[in-house]
Amino acid sequence: MRRLSSHLLGWVLWPTLLLSAIAIPVGHQRGLANANEAYDRTLLGSAMAIAERLHFADGRMRVDVPYAALEMLQTGSQDRIFYRVDSLEDRGFVSGYEDLPAPPPGLQVDEPQFHDAVYRGERLRLVSLLRRVYDPQVHGPVLVQVAETQGARERLSQRILRDAVLTQLGLIAAAIVLVPLGIRRGLRPLKGLRSEVLARSGDDLSPIDTRDVPREVVPLVDALNQHSARQRALAEAQRRFFANASHQLKTPLAVLNAQAALALRQDERADVQATLHEMQACTRAGGRIVQQLLALARSDPGQPMERTPVDLAALCRELLLELMPLARSRRIDLGLGEAPETVITGERALLREMLANLVHNALVYTPEGGTVTVGLGREQGHGGRVLHTLVVEDDGPGITPAERERVFERFYRLPGGTEGSGLGLAIVEEVCRRHGIDVALEDGRGGRGLRAVLRW
Repeated sequence: MRRLSSHLLGWVLWPTLLLSAIAIPVGHQRGLANANEAYDRTLLGSAMAIAERLHFADGRMRVDVPYAALEMLQTGSQDRIFYRVDSLEDRGFVSGYEDLPAPPPGLQVDEPQFHDAVYRGERLRLVSLLRRVYDPQVHGPVLVQVAETQGARERLSQRILRDAVLTQLGLIAAAIVLVPLGIRRGLRPLKGLRSEVLARSGDDLSPIDTRDVPREVVPLVDALNQHSARQRALAEAQRRFFANASHQLKTPLAVLNAQAALALRQDERADVQATLHEMQACTRAGGRIVQQLLALARSDPGQPMERTPVDLAALCRELLLELMPLARSRRIDLGLGEAPETVITGERALLREMLANLVHNALVYTPEGGTVTVGLGREQGHGGRVLHTLVVEDDGPGITPAERERVFERFYRLPGGTEGSGLGLAIVEEVCRRHGIDVALEDGRGGRGLRAVLRW
């Protein structure tokens, strides 16, 4: 496993070495340009000093080359100096080295031009200068050229390059020593973060404080905090499930135990069978509680949900057929009203449990001989929106407006109610919340009974 410090060190040092390798030839060119700029000024000064000594005498153009004009080019090196003075009229060559390379084309008066050339096997740096001689017998400008070999320039550029290379090597060496120290110091907060995490207990899922965390690490810590939040939600859901299960199953198990003890003491076959029927009813009730608890656990927001298209009309028909025996045993008219094809995306098992709890509650609380109707439809919402609806309506005693909010709380039972676990409407609310459905309890038609209306 590669260490982060080594990774950072590599990304710091390798680009530094690459940039240094690029900087060496660039530095050489800049050093040569700086050397040329320094020496070119002296070269131009020599050419101008020679141009100042031009005059016309005895019918000829003459020049007295001052010693100072050439002396200023002396650098203590083995460089050689050349000059040439040429009249551009028919008089031609005046003084110096006649075969010195000609200047580049486009030379203008009083505008010196510098260029490189090869002369007698040596590389030269030349300056060419056109000057006018103010004498009645001179009708054109005079060309003055001064050249020198480039040994001193090259040595200066090499010295500049050497100094730059040595400086860069020194900086690289210092970086090799100091950068790892800086990286280790920069990564010290991560070690502190590691120590803080290791010092926590196994059940401590509280968020990590990001105030002292480096800004670059904050997204990682935020992601860990989000993961911890999901784990907290999952742990809380599991804790609630176990608490709910122990709370709800304790009474049915105690009743079953008491009924079993009673059956063991009974001698008459009829009495034993009656007790066994009661045990069977208690077992069915316990099974429904377990089913509701599992549904409540699956509907918890921390649980993943498998979304598929679900036809609610087909689901209603299937569920009503299953609950028909319970309706007949209570002589309740259970029917499906208008039910056009209505498809919703969600988890079918949760939607089925939601609908089962609504219809089962209606059947349990509706008096014998009553009516329970399930229907699907549409209605106009705010802003002209079309809302899909699912309605479960009964003609039972209903629920007072003051109690309609509380009945969605877990384990809450209506005053005077004896049946049920108090989980049915809590499951309905959780499933609706996960599917983006609004659920409301309203008065039935004519102010009698209860309508459970789901809108989305």
